Amino acid sequence: PISPSGTVAVTISNQMAYVSAVPTLTAAATLSLTASSSLKAGAMVLVTVKTTSTEVTTLGGSVIAPAVTGVAGKTWSQAYLYNGTNFYPCGAKIQVD
Repeated sequence: PISPSGTVAVTISNQMAYVSAVPTLTAAATLSLTASSSLKAGAMVLVTVKTTSTEVTTLGGSVIAPAVTGVAGKTWSQAYLYNGTNFYPCGAKIQVD
């Protein structure tokens, strides 16, 4: 899980992975994703984050995507596709509540 603030590094080793913010973000956070050496192109990662205010989630490591600004008390979700080198967003973030 993503910590409520600060930086979290996650190595993705499964072709389908889920990363979430538990508990709710209370300050800006950075999620740094790295692909394991066995990860194949086509892998997907779903990131889900709930924020208390307008906390910014910055994506780093192998993720090529803009930072995401939360909405007070809301949850956003976005999928990222691995192309063999980097993770790219599959579309715009979706507010789920």
